[in-house]
Amino acid sequence: MSMSDADPGPVSETFAFTCGDCGHVWETVFRVMFFTDPTDASGLTTQEYVDEEGRAVRTPLSEAVCPDCGSRRVRVTSPGGGAGRGGSGSAG
Repeated sequence: MSMSDADPGPVSETFAFTCGDCGHVWETVFRVMFFTDPTDASGLTTQEYVDEEGRAVRTPLSEAVCPDCGSRRVRVTSPGGGAGRGGSGSAG
């Protein structure tokens, strides 16, 4: 009996990006898929990112290209930008 038969289901993860050339900021949602290689005796679970177009990517940064200028000088930042930073969300 193998416990690896029940891999966790996919989860959504949002990544925010900033272009190092033009400063454009955008977010992309990736599905994170978890699976266990049945040929790997260690039983370790592997994860794979799937972009909004259904393409598997090694990491979200590996295929990151600025949608405005086409630059590959892209860095990952915190999702949600600066909105709400340090605030409780209540107005006084």
